[in-house]
Amino acid sequence: MSLTKFPLFFLFSITLTTSSFSYQNDDVLIRQVVQQDHILNADHHFNLFKEHFSKAYVSKEEHDYRLGVFKANMRRALRHQKLDPSAVHGVTQFSDFTPAEFRRRFLGLNGGRRSLRVPEDANQAPILPTDDVPEEFDWREHGAVTNVKNQVIVLIER
Repeated sequence: MSLTKFPLFFLFSITLTTSSFSYQNDDVLIRQVVQQDHILNADHHFNLFKEHFSKAYVSKEEHDYRLGVFKANMRRALRHQKLDPSAVHGVTQFSDFTPAEFRRRFLGLNGGRRSLRVPEDANQAPILPTDDVPEEFDWREHGAVTNVKNQVIVLIER
């Protein structure tokens, strides 16, 4: 290879390596979160998400916006997974919602209901005896803890 062609080859190699590395990093983020063994890109994961949860968008702009939100949520899930490896984070039916959209739509007060009247002495609870309290108490052993439920169905039925 002549000396005049070497800088061009070097520049091309750097560009190819950098773009390949960037693509692989995005893909690794998504593959780790959704636990796929084969190499898939974010668009493919988003298509699987749309198919699985029957998602459809009214315009290309909305689709592209939701794809961006989906990618951001996968990155957030990966960060959370690293903070607590024992937890499982990944794709849900809400993976195309921003945190603010989710809070606004599914959390908070229901504005259509009357406010609840609370007695004036409600903050004055009686002091109960603590002589016989066990050092440990696991509610799971008493059948009081169940699997996580999809509570959106409850919100929609109200």
